[in-house]
Amino acid sequence: MSDGLKQRIVGALVLGALGLIILPVLFDFADPLKIDRTSKLPAAPEIEAVQVVKAERPAGVPEKSLLSAIFDTDKSVPATDSNEKNYGLDASDLPNAWVIQVSSFAKQDAAEEFMNRLREEKFKAFIKSAAVNNKTRYRVYVGPKIDKRRAVKDKSKIDAAFKTDSIVLQYTP
Repeated sequence: MSDGLKQRIVGALVLGALGLIILPVLFDFADPLKIDRTSKLPAAPEIEAVQVVKAERPAGVPEKSLLSAIFDTDKSVPATDSNEKNYGLDASDLPNAWVIQVSSFAKQDAAEEFMNRLREEKFKAFIKSAAVNNKTRYRVYVGPKIDKRRAVKDKSKIDAAFKTDSIVLQYTP
């Protein structure tokens, strides 16, 4: 045999051996449809059902509509005492609420226009009519707020933006 033929045979054997070693490392010849069904997750715990008791309305709370209770501004009084609680519950275990009376108008259209200007500035405004000296006045309010400090902060923003002198009122149900 010639030396060139020997070198070619040895080279082919070396390449074949390298192919047998390297090809299985590069390519996975396992069945791709075979699913590994072994799990390393622990078994699911057993959970017992718990009976939840339905909440009941406290005895001192009247059966009124919640929205009418929040927006009942006829029972609101000016908040002047700085020693008052800024937040929390009142004597009947209801949350203290605060509204800001921004303005009062004789015409409903003017009140609605001002309310829309407040809403454009992202304030939650609403209108409530009130009888003053046998005349109907339309009052524009912002709120309600649970925290008095936030109501006072909004009052200063509103007074600066709209050049008004608004009043912070405490809602009492």
